[in-house]
Amino acid sequence: MSNMDHKLDKPGWSLVFHEEFEGPVLNPSTFSPYGISHWKPKEEALADYEFKDSCIVLRLSDENQHISAITTGMRDGMHRYSDQLRIDHHDRAVMNLVTQYGYFELRAKVAKGSGLNSAWWMIGFENEKEQNAEVDIFELLGKDTHLLNTTLHALRDSKLEYAHIPYQTAVDLSEDFHTYGLEWDETGMKFYLDHELYWQINQSPNYPMATLLQINDGNGGWIGELDESVPYPKEFYIDYFRVYKREGMPMQCVASRSEAASANLASQAVSGLGNDISWGDLYKAESHICYINDGQPDTRLESMAREPLPHAYYLDWSTPQTLDSVALTVLQAAASGPTSWDIEVSEDGESNWRKVHEVRAAVWEIEAGQDGIGTVESVFEPQQHILSLRIIIHDYVGRNAGGSYFIQDLSVYNQAAAN
Repeated sequence: MSNMDHKLDKPGWSLVFHEEFEGPVLNPSTFSPYGISHWKPKEEALADYEFKDSCIVLRLSDENQHISAITTGMRDGMHRYSDQLRIDHHDRAVMNLVTQYGYFELRAKVAKGSGLNSAWWMIGFENEKEQNAEVDIFELLGKDTHLLNTTLHALRDSKLEYAHIPYQTAVDLSEDFHTYGLEWDETGMKFYLDHELYWQINQSPNYPMATLLQINDGNGGWIGELDESVPYPKEFYIDYFRVYKREGMPMQCVASRSEAASANLASQAVSGLGNDISWGDLYKAESHICYINDGQPDTRLESMAREPLPHAYYLDWSTPQTLDSVALTVLQAAASGPTSWDIEVSEDGESNWRKVHEVRAAVWEIEAGQDGIGTVESVFEPQQHILSLRIIIHDYVGRNAGGSYFIQDLSVYNQAAAN
């Protein structure tokens, strides 16, 4: 089977992103093979896949493989689905396709067998804590491959409500390839099977989302008892994935937090962390990694008490930056602020980190009447072609008593260019 028969053109739309899965390797500029990687050891998150017949085949190769997923976008802390989850490790943010609105199309052949699930879903990129809705374009359970499950999960997005349709199809969707579509704009979402509309809702997440494709198994509950007679490997075939925009839609594949120009380079970065923070209750959490660079004085990140030092916080950019200063702003600076930290940069965001500044015995400049808010600015020689920055905190006031510190904001500038 070849996807060459399927034209890329779509009247009235402009193609902005596509992956035809011709192989021989997964294109790192379109999909990451790690799915949601930061909540588990990285090796456990690595997808099992191969290229065959001009498709990517996501597989469960044996009883030890329970999920294979690839994604167009991911960041530390994204899609926190349980209060018990803790960050396992830091991964550089994936920002291949994190976009808002468009027509999204997938051609695929799903897996059959009880206990299996073939899924195409999207999740908010969480540039704000509330931007975490989940849209399941389809979850096709192998126990009934005539039933197409499409769902909107509002999660922390108070502007949305849960919605679901169990759409019964006339054909067995595991027997051949079918085309699935999502049309998403500011008024709502429409869902298509083989170019025929089967459901529409007037709800719409109004923020950028990332895409995941996956196969996973289970044993019991909604997904069904695992049918052990189904041989390994268990496979989900994907022919192509495409995204189109029409005139008037945001054309960016990677939408920033704010379209407004800002001298603060951190506002255009994606934040991450190397140690866990104090998340709090899943739906009422006041601490979130997205707060560290949002430029808002009323949001904060709280460190987890007694978490072994050092703690690392990251900023990842999608394009190289030139920078020469970093300002760290914290709440209750005198009582609980960090006292010692390093600032490091990397040109690839993953290796060859080099220290450009260090702070020891920090002296906080406290703002009058601002609940102990203090800022320390570090200025250093201009650093060019930087994709990532990290601040590594070595000590803070109250550490021996098991306390926490509160980061209000991390700001980054290119002062030389501004002058």
